[in-house]
Amino acid sequence: MRKKLILTIVTFLGFSWFGNAQNDTCLTNLNLGISFPPVADAAQRTFAKTHLDVLGVSKIRFAEDWSLREPTQGNFNWTSLDERINWAFNNNYELLLTIQSKAPAWACSPTQNVQSCVFNDNNDFQIYIDSLLQRYSGKISRIQFGNEWQSDFWYAGNAQEFIDANNVLFSSVQNYSPSTQVVLGGFTTISLRFLAGCNGVVSSFYDDDGTLFDANYLSTNCPLPLIQDVKNRIDSVLTFAQYDILDIHLYDDVEQWDEYYLNFSDTMSKPVIVSEFGGPNMHFEPYSEAYQSDRLFEYIKKLDSLQISDAYFFKLVEGTANPAHTTSGLIDDNTLVEKSAYYVFKSFMDCTSSVFEYNYGKEIRFYPNPLINHSTIEFENSSKTIKELMIYSSNGKIVRTIGGITNNYVILDKKDLTSGFYFIKIRDKNRVIARGRMIVN
Repeated sequence: MRKKLILTIVTFLGFSWFGNAQNDTCLTNLNLGISFPPVADAAQRTFAKTHLDVLGVSKIRFAEDWSLREPTQGNFNWTSLDERINWAFNNNYELLLTIQSKAPAWACSPTQNVQSCVFNDNNDFQIYIDSLLQRYSGKISRIQFGNEWQSDFWYAGNAQEFIDANNVLFSSVQNYSPSTQVVLGGFTTISLRFLAGCNGVVSSFYDDDGTLFDANYLSTNCPLPLIQDVKNRIDSVLTFAQYDILDIHLYDDVEQWDEYYLNFSDTMSKPVIVSEFGGPNMHFEPYSEAYQSDRLFEYIKKLDSLQISDAYFFKLVEGTANPAHTTSGLIDDNTLVEKSAYYVFKSFMDCTSSVFEYNYGKEIRFYPNPLINHSTIEFENSSKTIKELMIYSSNGKIVRTIGGITNNYVILDKKDLTSGFYFIKIRDKNRVIARGRMIVN
């Protein structure tokens, strides 16, 4: 009922709190993906697939942890990774796989922290990576080692140690999965902010915790070793690491993304993607579904204007260890109900005239929608072949199946359907031919 009320209010207000979203959701350069959809087990993957398909997403990113794969040296357990990668491959998702900079305890040197460790011997890492890439050759579109390595908080080692591990990955890709592109581990937004601030491109910015770094701070601290060491670390990795694509992260202060990106990209000769973007920041921005939706519209339009080719939104379902971005998700993590931003994202994928387009695709129509007692579902069936209709709840579970359909319509009774959102798929024996979204009162 909460969602229905929001939709009703927005309709009567003429979408006023979505700015220009209803008129300008077509993209010129950008392809959208999702970073870290829930894929840990079969139930999560079913849930994720339902929403990824409704959203029209074909690009996804998830992570792999060596410490889980080879807990004792030479004894690999590939089962859970097999399930995730084969699921992505079989469902035609283009996968960006992030190899975390962790390792099994036996492979870690004393240089380590909670997020990462430097490996005792890169030959051990190479055996793991070679095994992984031989096993999944051609199934991984993009791969990267580590994430947000610009500070020793996220990567415990120095620049050379990161370069060495990254280049092991690059070499193995060339040998065992040459169709896979190597993506340099993502740049934090804060590192992009400091690079721009210390170059005088921006005068101030906030960090994730809501701390303001102003012109006085930058002029005083940019020349100091604390910041210069990070800059040198970045310069070294960019010079000596081997990769095909550069990866950056952009959060929150979209008004300065131009400056962050252009300050950085002027020195780059490689293509740039964004493997994480999102917001708002709970420490210094207001939060409401309306505000998040407005900001998401601005994020996506800005990325498109920067001529970014691919950007992965963080993330499908709320939840993260970073308290700044606990609400940066398209689905509420408690109710598993889609938030207003979900439909803004969807409108970009559809290039529609309305962020609240109930019928996903020209092939399927509902009369009426919302369903009160019954609804007629119409779809294209010019071949008159036998079809099957499946109804999914908002958490991805099949709640009803109707088979043996030869007409181009189905009359659906409410029966045991409770109030809420449902996804409808119509398929023949080979494929899904239509999908839509229905509301039940």
